[in-house]
Amino acid sequence: MAVVSVTIELITEIPLTINESEREDDQSYVDLVEDAAAAFMENTDLNQLDFQVKIVGNIIAAGE
Repeated sequence: MAVVSVTIELITEIPLTINESEREDDQSYVDLVEDAAAAFMENTDLNQLDFQVKIVGNIIAAGE
């Protein structure tokens, strides 16, 4: 039996709509986008997204 350790990175395009009127005083645009992305992730079935998978780094395996 082999033990395999893999690190993957999931890449997808997420359609976000940002409403600037929701931006609070002194809130940065980065925070506004981050809030919109978090709301999208909470309210979306991630199985419906089209992911690309990229292996990051080396695959480390140990076998008998």
